[in-house]
Amino acid sequence: MSKFSVIIPTIQKKLEVLNTLLGLLLQDTAVGEIIVINNKPEVPLVINNSDKIRVISPAENLYVNPSWNLGISEIQNENFALLNDDMLVCSGFLSAVLTSDIFHDGQTGLLGADVHDIRQFYDTDYIEIPEPYAEQPVFTPLKRHFHTQDWGIAILGKKKNYYTIPEDLKIIYGDNYLLYKNLQNGKINYQISGMPFNHIHSSSSQDKRFSLIVRDDLKNYRKYFNGTVQKQETNSVYKLNFKNDVCFLEYELNGKKNTICFKYIDDKIRLRMRLAGMIPKFDTEMLSKIVEEVISRNKAG
Repeated sequence: MSKFSVIIPTIQKKLEVLNTLLGLLLQDTAVGEIIVINNKPEVPLVINNSDKIRVISPAENLYVNPSWNLGISEIQNENFALLNDDMLVCSGFLSAVLTSDIFHDGQTGLLGADVHDIRQFYDTDYIEIPEPYAEQPVFTPLKRHFHTQDWGIAILGKKKNYYTIPEDLKIIYGDNYLLYKNLQNGKINYQISGMPFNHIHSSSSQDKRFSLIVRDDLKNYRKYFNGTVQKQETNSVYKLNFKNDVCFLEYELNGKKNTICFKYIDDKIRLRMRLAGMIPKFDTEMLSKIVEEVISRNKAG
């Protein structure tokens, strides 16, 4: 049985987490090779030493989607796993997926993380290894290709179901494009639960240098999806309160009242990305309205 080729792009923001992840993968018998794309080539990458690990250092930062494309072109196995460098999987995660019937079903496209099984952490350099709560991974069909939140922190599949992501999509929409192309070709994509993921939310995308690239991605993505956009659920009730640099957002979703708090970020794109991760079902127009109000009220003092 073919093993996994694991591809991990990194800009070395969370090296302790990356090395813990590599240790987990090296212990997993389903892993045949690990390709680390060092997108911070000016800094030597200090990671676990193993014959299974190969480091590729481009001349400059390729960003995540081109790094995936590069990694896929280099793999030696028919199975691949695209993993974030700022998250941890359960011990034996890839072995559990590889021995499942779903992974080898001819109708299966790609498999990714179930958003409800992603435990998000903020402003930290350390996370623990998650523990499974099911004997085997649970696979649930994912019928949409947009508004999938952090499904793409761990993408598994066969090389034949990978489609080269367009060059002008560098940071976002890469996972959406892969989902879309598989749906177009009659494949069934899945979410994986039962084996949780611990993830440091937006640890790389919080870098301000990424904002300009994200703006370009937002301009370019529509032409690759034929204008098909999955509508989010609509919400209309919210209330904002501030205490120093902390925002408190009270909102109503499907008749249920919720409250979240978050630190103020003086960048619309980064703030929007953080809120979208914290409230995945929020209406996009309402999300934009909240971001504008947070920015304007904070500047007004």
